[in-house]
Formats: sequence, structure tokens, C-alpha cells
Amino acid sequence: MEDESATRVPDRLTLRRLERMREVAKFRQFGLRLVLENLEKGRNISAITRTADSVGVQFLHVVHQGLQPILLNERASAGAHRWVTLIQHPDIVHCLTELKEQGFRIYCTYVDPSARLFDEVSYSGRVAIVLGTESSGVSLQALTLADERIVIPQLGFSNSLNVSVAAAVILYEALRQRKQAGLVPDPEMTPSLQEQLINQWLEREKSLLARSQKFVQWGDDED
Repeated sequence: MEDESATRVPDRLTLRRLERMREVAKFRQFGLRLVLENLEKGRNISAITRTADSVGVQFLHVVHQGLQPILLNERASAGAHRWVTLIQHPDIVHCLTELKEQGFRIYCTYVDPSARLFDEVSYSGRVAIVLGTESSGVSLQALTLADERIVIPQLGFSNSLNVSVAAAVILYEALRQRKQAGLVPDPEMTPSLQEQLINQWLEREKSLLARSQKFVQWGDDED
């Protein structure tokens, strides 16, 4: 009897592609999360998704209260949205409470003298980094639930970075620290979780292939 958990490979997916997926899955970070609180611009979310994929962050928590769905910019994400898991939450309290119950420490970005420098806190263990809106930053509710408030120092006239740039700066510092702590690869990303992730990626690839084949057939019929 066929093992239901076994990795199923779409016919047109090469073994080299599958091996690439296995290599990437091995370095995914289970214990490092990003939380985006009510970001207004899909292009910023897309750019952050691309950085998350590059650093190995698999789970991106998005707090979105708008009536319209989040529209990602495929060019800005460079296709990274296909590989990162977006988890949507109705509000920031629900999101951060759930993460804290799972053992995550919450670090909120906050431009204030009371905040600690982003490279002076520890990113080992389970950590979720919260980034707020482009205009006003994180909410008071998020700050209340935060274990740390962190800031990126500014030496110029501007007092903050673009949110996608700030995400990149903090994530690469987190990656550096986690490498030093022996958390890359992340021991929490077990072989079983890796296989689940690869199967999700394969299903997405299969769906994309099926869609592209429909377009080709439609074009052939038109002739």
C-alpha cells in the first residue's frame, strides 16, 4: 500500500527541483516569525516576503482588517509568496496571544528612547518580530503584549527606515545570531515538518503547472 505521507512529485517537476526543495526546507526557521500589523501597501508586504524567504523564515503572520484581500506584488516578491506560509489574523491581540501561548517572545519595532537597540537583544529560541503600519508603526495593543521594544538606530535626519528595509536589517541580524547559537538548521524543523512543507510546495507547483497548461490549450484552440 502506498504511503500517504510520501512526497508526490508532479510529472513535469524534475528531481533537481525536488532536491532544491529539500535543501531549502532543511534550513527553514520554525522558531523565527514575522508579524505584519495592518501594513497598507501590498508592495511592502511583497518585499518583506522576499526577504523572509531569503533568510529562511517560513511563517509570516499578517494582521489584516480590511474588507479587500491582500494583493501581493509578484514583481516585488520575486515569486517568494509561493514558498512562504502567510497566516492571516483578525487582530493583533489574537495573533500575539496565540504566539505567546506557543512560547514565542514578542519583539515590537518602536521608535522611542525607551526601546533597546535591535542588535542588543537575543534572537535565539522562539522569537516573533512585529512590524507596524508605514504611517504610525505598531499599535498600543502590540506594545502592551511585547516582551521587548526594539529600534534600529538612525544617524541622519530621518527617524526611521522603510518597513521592508527595517525587516531585512532585523532579520539578517537574527539569522547571524541564530547561526552562532547553532539554530541554523533549526532543530525544531523536524524531518516530518520538512516533508509536510515540501508536499505543500509540490501542490502549489502542481497547481501552477495545471494553470499554465490550461492557458496553452486555450491558445491552441484559438488558432
